[in-house]
Amino acid sequence: MKEKFFGVLIASLFVLLLTACGGDTSDTDQGANQEESGKVVEITIHATNFEFDQDEISVNKGDRVKLTLVSDSGTHGIEVEGYDVTLLDGETIEFVADEVGTFEFYCNILCGVGHDSMAGNLVVS
Repeated sequence: MKEKFFGVLIASLFVLLLTACGGDTSDTDQGANQEESGKVVEITIHATNFEFDQDEISVNKGDRVKLTLVSDSGTHGIEVEGYDVTLLDGETIEFVADEVGTFEFYCNILCGVGHDSMAGNLVVS
């Protein structure tokens, strides 16, 4: 009976030891993924009637972009071509800049006669 108990105990300890080793590997992998995902870049764009305060935003591939829109006058929104990014006044959206290139962003709410001039570029390098 004692032999069976010790056998189960040793087997349990062995399983716990293997589980702990696996946990260490996962933590290392998570750290590598965080490095690959880049840094968090916080950007606030202010919109007034017919212009954004920034016409170009530059980030690196893999950066996590936290984009906020503030309409200082009028009602505005932003859409970024090539990314699934759409936001309205006061909203914040986060996305990973995972495609290299130049992507146009523009006001996606018809805001008047100067609406077509509300555009800029997201540059991902």
